[in-house]
Formats: sequence, structure tokens, C-alpha cells
Amino acid sequence: MDELSLPEEPAARTQQIMAGAAKQFDQLSSGAPVVVRDFVRKVVKRVVVHADRIEVEVGKQKLRDTLTADPRTSSARSATRHPEQGSSDVVSLDIEARVKRCGGEMRLVFPPDHPRQAPSHPASSLLKAVARGRQWYEWIVAGEVSGRRSIAEKLGLDERYVGRVLECAFLAPDIVEAPRWTPAP
Repeated sequence: MDELSLPEEPAARTQQIMAGAAKQFDQLSSGAPVVVRDFVRKVVKRVVVHADRIEVEVGKQKLRDTLTADPRTSSARSATRHPEQGSSDVVSLDIEARVKRCGGEMRLVFPPDHPRQAPSHPASSLLKAVARGRQWYEWIVAGEVSGRRSIAEKLGLDERYVGRVLECAFLAPDIVEAPRWTPAP
């Protein structure tokens, strides 16, 4: 908050910024991608990806205008307000993380002890493998198929692939039901 408020501003303006920040937090927490995308496009000036961290530069004036829903642009304000000597219109945020390829997608990987680490989401490919393995096992138990070769023929898949996926039907329940089941980094 110290980065966004100006010393000459009245307390009411600071409260307006804080109320706008709370409202914006609620909107961003909804998870609607279009809301997040629009907010990021408005306030983020630059993102630099380093090997061990990500640096995000946010425009102070753009963020203030977005939080207070001020229709005026920052260029109109800069004509009326003289920034302090040495002050910058950028807030730099450093996030300790690295980018890692997981299958066909890129993921942000945070250190294990990161205080604000978001809860991980299960990898859909692993969930699909467990579900398929259990379904195929049920087919065998019900007598619909005789083994992995007949499953492979029925579905047009490779027999070795069917064998690997079928093994997922026999994972221990504590592994399958683990709340943070994600691929190892």
C-alpha cells in the first residue's frame, strides 16, 4: 500500500484504493480467465523470466486507476501531478519460481517451502490413466474382455500401453486419494 499511496493525498483516497483492491481481489478470486487477463493487461508493464525467479513490473498509476475505477488515464494525470524526484512509476515484484516443461505444457514450479504456494491441481493425464485402468479392470472382472490383448484390440491401442495403464488400477488407495497428487518435478 505504501507503494501506491502518495504523501499529499487525503486519507479518503487511500481508503478508496484499499476498497478497490478488496473488490479487485474478489473479482480475481472468481477465477474467470477473462477478468484475470483484462486486469493483467491493464497493470503489468513487463515480465522477465530468469532461471530461478520471475520478475513482474506493475505500473503504479495504471494500478491506482484500475483499483479506483478512475476513467482518466495516467497521461492526463501526469500533466497535473509532478512525481517526486527519483520516484518511479513501476513496482517490481520478484517471485521465486522456475518454469518447467511437463508433458506438452509449461508449469510454474515453486520451492517446496514457498509460503504462498497455490494448491496444486492433479495432472489430468494421471487421473485419466487411473480411471481407464479401473474401467479396464472392471471389464476383465465382468468377463467382457479376457486380458490386455483383447482390450488393446477392442480400443485400437498398443498392448504395452494398455498394460501400463492397467497397472494404475492397482495403485494403493492412499496414493490415489492423496490431496496433492501431482507429477514429481
